[in-house]
Amino acid sequence: MIDPKNDVLWRVYLLYAVMLVFSVAVIVKVLVIQIRDGEELLERANKRELKIRDEKAHRGNVFSNNGSILATSVPRYNIYFDPLSVRQELFDSEIANLSDSLSRMLKVKSKSQYISSFKKARSERKRYVRIATKVSMGEYKRMSKFPIFKEGKNKGGFIAERNYVRELPYGELAARTIGYVRENENIMVGLEGAYNEYLKGVDGRQLVRLINNNFWMPMQSSENMEPINGDDIYTSINIEIQDVAENALKKCLIENDALQGCVVLMDVKSGFIEAMASLSYNEKTSEYEEMYNFALSHNVEPGSTFKAITMLTLLENNPNMSVDDKIYLGTTDYKTFYNRTIHDSHRVTDEKGYTTIRNAFEQSSNIAFATLVEEEFKNNQAKFIEHIYKTKINEPLNLDIKGEGKPYIKNPSDKTWSKLSMPWMSFGYESTLAPIHILTFYNAIANDGVMVKPQFVKEIRHGNEVKQVFDTIVINESIASLRTIETLQELLRGVVVNGTAKNLSKLPFSVAGKTGTARISQGASGYNRKNYTASFVGYFPAEEPKYSCIVIISNPRGGKYYGSSVSGPVFKEVAEKVYATSLGVKDEEGMYDTDCQSFAIPSMVYFNDFLDYCNIENISFVDNVENDKWVKVDVGEEEISVNPIVMDENCVPELKGMNATDAIYLLESMGWKVTFTGYGKVKSQSVKAGTELEKGRIINLELKAK
Repeated sequence: MIDPKNDVLWRVYLLYAVMLVFSVAVIVKVLVIQIRDGEELLERANKRELKIRDEKAHRGNVFSNNGSILATSVPRYNIYFDPLSVRQELFDSEIANLSDSLSRMLKVKSKSQYISSFKKARSERKRYVRIATKVSMGEYKRMSKFPIFKEGKNKGGFIAERNYVRELPYGELAARTIGYVRENENIMVGLEGAYNEYLKGVDGRQLVRLINNNFWMPMQSSENMEPINGDDIYTSINIEIQDVAENALKKCLIENDALQGCVVLMDVKSGFIEAMASLSYNEKTSEYEEMYNFALSHNVEPGSTFKAITMLTLLENNPNMSVDDKIYLGTTDYKTFYNRTIHDSHRVTDEKGYTTIRNAFEQSSNIAFATLVEEEFKNNQAKFIEHIYKTKINEPLNLDIKGEGKPYIKNPSDKTWSKLSMPWMSFGYESTLAPIHILTFYNAIANDGVMVKPQFVKEIRHGNEVKQVFDTIVINESIASLRTIETLQELLRGVVVNGTAKNLSKLPFSVAGKTGTARISQGASGYNRKNYTASFVGYFPAEEPKYSCIVIISNPRGGKYYGSSVSGPVFKEVAEKVYATSLGVKDEEGMYDTDCQSFAIPSMVYFNDFLDYCNIENISFVDNVENDKWVKVDVGEEEISVNPIVMDENCVPELKGMNATDAIYLLESMGWKVTFTGYGKVKSQSVKAGTELEKGRIINLELKAK
């Protein structure tokens, strides 16, 4: 009988012996590698047969404010064929079919040429035959189902190297704002450049071995690391408003034969930019393109838009000043200051040579503002600049997007300062600001004196996880006293009601703002009467501002050059679109009243609106519809019924009684463009119901509150 104790010891000794043999084998193998194979492996490494390759992370997406993708990375594939991995029987029976499929799809070689090249590669033992480069996902999937290839990489020799390329689903829309990154050239443009550290993710590592024909085979290694995909950024860009802004800007540039221009729309309270377009004329292509970000980078002499800044200095310096005070300017449209003549576009005084400060501002008198600053600050010019600097308009905004122009507000310590500097600065010369700086100042007036930083990104997410939220950044708690801000708001409203921007007074909502027309400096040769910058900057609705907007058109050569006639129409088109889609019915009396009868009056209503009302009020009704969006509500003595609306897609529907948002949405979804006057519900329509109308035509709606 075997002693259990001896049996256990025997097993332990056996285990020790096995481990000893294994350890010796490992040591021997290490010595063999070092002594016998070391030089060979080192030589292979020196020949770069082994290397660590970067595995690119998937770049994050850029989204608009409603979740639409503005920029994304899409896969592109380089396709190769390893003929040696295919069984001889399969190769012989299917190579002709594979060659035929490739020939039909790629149209690069004939069927016989593919057969010949594949047989030659197999005989020469080549394992890496290039088939195609940069094929799309759809083409890749189609090729993966071809004869032989459908067996996969190991049995069918189908090798696909995936890369990513950046695509903009909306084409050139907001392309400059979105930007791009070229890391090899260290070029970072727009939001892509500003948020590159978030978007790019973390690249991985992969050990690879060179097989032949520059084909690197992935290998297992402890050095390998999976890439971490980039974060997504959610911007404040409203793609619909961006589309309107770019189209309106382009149309304006073409009509006025202008060299370049920009339009920027900003949320008053938060500072988030919802649209920004910059277009310049490209002489090579004879097209208007986003060659650079004019709105952020191009410093201009602001012209008469600077008068709001000048007015601020006057009010802040003299608390007793009233805009209804009269000033004497003379009975001509010109006046001499230090042997230099300042002109107005028209005479603004009465027969005795007097006008009020209010009228001078509304009529944009250069003479008046040069006179006022001379009287107020002649003995203390530094005080004039001090008031301007207190607003912080002279300081960079430090925007996330690179390329911001540096604001320049001249002061008495500058070598170029002269007696003429202050009067010329009063109406927008001898200082330069980028459009975004001018807009930021006017946005502060709309925001009751609070200056906020323009921003473009609201959130950063990784998948569904919100990693960072960007809040409003206040630059200056108050650019001036409340009295001054309220006076400026009153004056800017007067410009539209009574002054140089009266062409904007007939909009169905109130606007406040300032026109600007400035000659463009020609350097050493000074100014001429041919080159101008036309601008309009303002906000709406004037009583409760929601959005501010600036439009600047540089060098219009079509005969018009005043801000009201050149830039005003672009502002009007953008503001109308914003009002119709974002503000109109919410701010005015256009919603349905809270009773069933209000839903029965319109020609049709949106079914979900009526359904929500009935659910809240616990009201029952007879439902005669299936999946209809638009319905007719009938309120009888005994029951309420909902009935379908039959619409011909080519005919204009009856819109009477509908609220503005519903009517505009319905017409635009059917393919027509909409303009409107007034606010509230549809009183009449320019095209009679039932009329066949070509898509893209304009239908005007007359709205009325009650």
